[in-house]
Parts: sequence; C-alpha cells; structure tokens
Amino acid sequence: MYQELTMPGPDNGSLTPVSWPLLPALAVLGMSAFASFSASRSAWLADSLAILLAYTLAQAGLCLSQKILWFKHASQRWAILALSVVLALLAGLKAEAVFWPAMSTGHASWLLPAIILVFIFATVLPAAIDQEIRHRTQASLAAEASKHKVERQMLEARLAALQGQIEPHFLFNTLANTRALIHQDANQAEQMLNHLIAYLRAAMPDMRLSTTTLGQELDRAAAYLQIFQIRLGARFQYSVQAADEVRACLIPPLAIMSLVENAIKHGIEPQPGEVRIDIHARCEGGTLHVAVRDNGRGFQNELGSGVGLLNVQERLLALFGEKAELRLSPLQTGGVNAELILPATTRGQT
Repeated sequence: MYQELTMPGPDNGSLTPVSWPLLPALAVLGMSAFASFSASRSAWLADSLAILLAYTLAQAGLCLSQKILWFKHASQRWAILALSVVLALLAGLKAEAVFWPAMSTGHASWLLPAIILVFIFATVLPAAIDQEIRHRTQASLAAEASKHKVERQMLEARLAALQGQIEPHFLFNTLANTRALIHQDANQAEQMLNHLIAYLRAAMPDMRLSTTTLGQELDRAAAYLQIFQIRLGARFQYSVQAADEVRACLIPPLAIMSLVENAIKHGIEPQPGEVRIDIHARCEGGTLHVAVRDNGRGFQNELGSGVGLLNVQERLLALFGEKAELRLSPLQTGGVNAELILPATTRGQT
C-alpha cells in the first residue's frame, strides 16, 4: 500500500566533481590573461602557485565542512567555507611574498587577490552548491520516508487493534465478570456492560485517524478504568482531570491508553491493598503535559516487556520529532509517574 523510499547513503564528505565543461577552459583563459600582467614567466609561475595554494586550502575547507558530522546545518557549513576562503586568500598572498619574493611583480596590488577570489568562486562554489543540494535532497527523502513509516505504523496498529491495543483478555474477562454479576448484582452487571460499550464506542472510530482529541482519549481511559473499578471493587480508585480547553488538544490515539494499560497490568493488579491511578493534563507555554500516575508495584515492575511504551515513544518521535517525549520516573511513595510531553495543537492549528 505504501511505496518504500530508497535514500542515497551518506557520502562521508566525498565530493562529486561538478559537471561543468567550461570550467577548465575558463581556468586556462583566466591564467593566460593573468600572464599578460606579469613581468616575467617566473613571476607568472609564482602567482600561479599562490593561486593553486589558495584553491587547495579552499577545497580542503569545503571537504571539512561536508565531512565533519558536527556541521549539521547549512549555515554552519557555509560559515566554515567562508572562513576557509578568507584563510586561503591570505595564505596565497603571504606565500608569494615569503617563498618567492624574488619573483614578485609590479602589477596592481588588487589584481592577485581578485584573481584568487574569482578562481576559488569559479571552482569551489559550484561544488559547495552541489553538496548543499544533495544535503537538502537527502533530508527531504528522509522526512518523506519518516512520514510513510508513520502511516504504515498507523495501518498496522489499526489491523492489530482488536488483538493488541484492546486487550483480548480484558474483553473476555469483562464479559465473564458481567455474566457472573448477572446472577449476583444485575445493576452492576448493567453498569459494566455500559462502560464496555462506551469504551468500545470511543476506541473504534479514532483508530482510523493519526490524531484524536485529548478529551476523547480521556473519555476512553475513564470508561476503561470504570470497568476495572467494578472488577477490583472498593480497593481501586481513579481520577481524570483536564480543563475544557486542554481537552481540545490533539494527541495520538491510544497513547494514554497504553500508559494506563501498562500501569494496571504491571503495577495495579499485582499490588495488594488500596491502589489508584490519577490522570492529569495541563498546558504550559504551548506544550501539553499528560501525566498518568499510580501507586502500584513500582518502577521496575511496571516497565514490563516495554513494547507498549516503546511504541508510544516511536509514534511521538515520528509525529512530533524532538518536540515530544515520554518521561518515566519513580514516585517516592511507590509507583510510577508516566508523562507525555508534546506540542499543544488543536484541529484548527493543524
């Protein structure tokens, strides 16, 4: 369904020669014209060697800016190239005066610097532009591949929803508990069925979307927790808190549910005595914070296999990049605080 994108591998700083047939001809023509201003053949040779030295240093600066991984941004690479051109110009002028003083000429002082700059810009600049085009092309292909990866993951999540995200054992246990409650407490059995219907009704439509509202995700989590409250009895309590304007923010479907399921499975159910889960969402400075806190078995127990949490992290990274993250921290009183941090956006802003 999705087309795989093949990205060119990194060139590790190797420079592809610019396809410019006129470059050698222009270089020869320029050096021939420059020879007419030189007092002698030896003076012309000295000037030519100075130009060659300057070109070599400028080319080395270009290779350095493309090869070192520190320079990830185009502005950094252009700054290094500009610095290398300045150093190349100074080195070329100084080299002629130091190493070949006897062959110095009487031509205008501005002529040699001008020739050096023209020669560098005619040779190094096209190569630099070519490399920047390659960098941008690779970045564009990488972004497109990441987008297709997200779409593929969302499709796989929808196909596996009934088997994975909506826990089969949770569904079967709920139905089994409902059947048992019918003979013991018909009202509780009816409540459990109503909560199950509310959960399924909230869960199914949003699985076709890449994002859902926080309000819908919290309603789904509340229905899920209400079922567990009936199953576990008075020993389990929960709370869900979010302002109306916060509930309008967008969030990946089932992101909160993954944290809630992980907390119940690895923290709440194995813990004897009174247990609880608190969900709290807030916005600060254009950033949405959603915290799922429990007082279960503790940090190590609640990590489980890590598949669900890893899935959440990968989806956040793919959808929001470095602007979103999942933070896990142990609580001093026991249990875990799992916090989703992502840009606060609404449907009108996307």
